[in-house]
Amino acid sequence: MKCKWIKKLTAGIIFLAAVGSLSGCQKAATSENLFRDIEVNMTSVESAEENQIVKLQMGDGDSAISQESNLDIEMTRDPAAVHRKGQQKTNMAGTKETQEMESYQVEEDGKTVIYSGTDEAWEKNAVEEKETSSQQTLLFDGLQNLSGAFSVSQDLATVNKEECFELTGTISGTQFQETFADTLKALLGEDSSDLSGWNLQASEDEENNEELQQKLNNVKVDCVIDIYRSNILPAKITFDLTDYLKAAGEENAQVTSYTLEVTFVSYNDTKKIKVPKAVKESAKDNGEDEAENNTDEMLEEENQEAAGEAEAAKGIQSDIEGAAPQSEELGASWNSYTVQINGKGLTLPCTIADLESTGLTLDEKSLPQEYEIEAGDYQNAWFKDASKNTIMVDLINTGNDVKEAKDCLVGGIYVEQYSLRNEDLTVIFPGGIQLGTAIDVVQAAYGEASQHTESELVNVYNWYEDGSFYNSCEIDTNSTDGTVSMMGISRFEVKNGE
Repeated sequence: MKCKWIKKLTAGIIFLAAVGSLSGCQKAATSENLFRDIEVNMTSVESAEENQIVKLQMGDGDSAISQESNLDIEMTRDPAAVHRKGQQKTNMAGTKETQEMESYQVEEDGKTVIYSGTDEAWEKNAVEEKETSSQQTLLFDGLQNLSGAFSVSQDLATVNKEECFELTGTISGTQFQETFADTLKALLGEDSSDLSGWNLQASEDEENNEELQQKLNNVKVDCVIDIYRSNILPAKITFDLTDYLKAAGEENAQVTSYTLEVTFVSYNDTKKIKVPKAVKESAKDNGEDEAENNTDEMLEEENQEAAGEAEAAKGIQSDIEGAAPQSEELGASWNSYTVQINGKGLTLPCTIADLESTGLTLDEKSLPQEYEIEAGDYQNAWFKDASKNTIMVDLINTGNDVKEAKDCLVGGIYVEQYSLRNEDLTVIFPGGIQLGTAIDVVQAAYGEASQHTESELVNVYNWYEDGSFYNSCEIDTNSTDGTVSMMGISRFEVKNGE
């Protein structure tokens, strides 16, 4: 989960409406009249089905990282609802990982609620504003303002075996921001990571806004829009967002390519989207109900927790309900590379036997014991306890020859909120940091992060050892309350002969 912001890339939605047919019309197909007719008729579609592909490439050579998400999306306007399902594939320096993803975005009791599933683990989150229907209708709103930047190809394109008008153009980052960014944020989903790049928003700082505007003016976004010839419905839209993503603050990530492609498969074929009963029953609820009940009892609990966090800033474990006593083996700083699991202190890298002594066992469905790992390489694996609480680890081969997974060392440990089903598993990081700790406590213990990125739902903090990418710590926090939702620490020490 290093560079977790590239792993958390989730899918989103786009709602496009049908337009009146131009078949038989005598007017020429120009970008101006095509865009105008789309805007005029866009409210007539009640549902749509789409396929969304996002491709990312970073770095080169041995440090190359690539990711591709491919999701099928269906949505309805009334009631406003979206269903997304597909896969995300990641290749990090030759190590490949595939993650199944599915989500439902629906309205419940006047709120937008998102059920998110990753590899069959579900969680439920409420969104403050009802954005399911509002942003979905905006993609082609304002296109006429861009008509001068697009030209219609003389040759027809083919999408879904149908002839299409194809429009190509290059727009500035400012034009992209004004016309597309809000809706594409909805396309990538409310829980998308900061990889999406939709963070180029105005702030109260005028100086920062001037710098942002300059960045946007210099960014170029290539765009291709295909429109079905038979009925002038959107067929496919493709963006090259490489420069835009870099302008969003990822220059140091060596982004070499980032593209987004949405193909509109059909319209008005989806009648209703319903969240399955099994999903509702199994989803971990991260809703806002408790935040709305400011009783004296809750205020007192918050005060007690704040006092505990103040102690944690001095290197003492924060006062979080269900926390285990802090082991003397647990260090105060992140680069002590220590982790406490169920009361037992571990120092990375450690053996699999050390990890299993905490009550966890390798989930061989994720990685068989006999899986061969090349010398100097690593592989992700998952360990579970009897209650099916799960953590992810990096199994590293620090030797000179190929080794089976069971003979490798544990070089990284990661834990997320959605992977814990109950309080049977306790994981504490150096300085007493654990899930639910406030970010100011983390910063007091670890100092200023080497890298910090933000999105609407998740903020990511990374600390790196000088000259190393793999000796690091990552802390993710909920944007709403600033508490830790994911934490990971890794130490890949390569010693000859091990």
